[in-house]
Amino acid sequence: MQKKKDLRVIKTERAIYNALIELLKKKELEKITISELAEKAEINKATFYLHYSDIYSLYQDALAKHITEMIMELDLLNYMFSDPEEFARRLVLDFFSHEKMSMDPFFHDRNFKYNRTLSFHICNAFMEQAVSLNLLPDTRENRLKLEFFFTGIAFLRHEHPAEENELIIQVIAGAIEEIFR
Repeated sequence: MQKKKDLRVIKTERAIYNALIELLKKKELEKITISELAEKAEINKATFYLHYSDIYSLYQDALAKHITEMIMELDLLNYMFSDPEEFARRLVLDFFSHEKMSMDPFFHDRNFKYNRTLSFHICNAFMEQAVSLNLLPDTRENRLKLEFFFTGIAFLRHEHPAEENELIIQVIAGAIEEIFR
């Protein structure tokens, strides 16, 4: 049985997360100090260190949370297996849109170099939701398929211009059919 998190811990982590997002909107991650983050979150530095070892571990936790929120907001899993083309369209035009990513503090060019784990976080978020909705069994094979799938998509979005969106959508939809059916 999983222990319930203390409300004070939840509030503190939320304050730290929100402070990080506000600071990321203004500057690069490596220029953010624990002191300014703690001040923005209205906590002391010692409290920060009770939750995170450094700014980078906070960033990775926050990135994972942010990815999960984005996936839930776009309701992507309802389409992945029932309508792969609509899934691909939402993924490319909404989730991975160049415009949205340039406005998002986690995906802004100045912070993108910290997202080497992006595919990992996307895969985990999708796997957790797919398992909870009984869309995929939690197997090593399915995790590997998702890692392969999302690593490829991340590369496509990063390396190809928006003019190729329709082709990318068709490739993603076809890949879902091949990999998961």
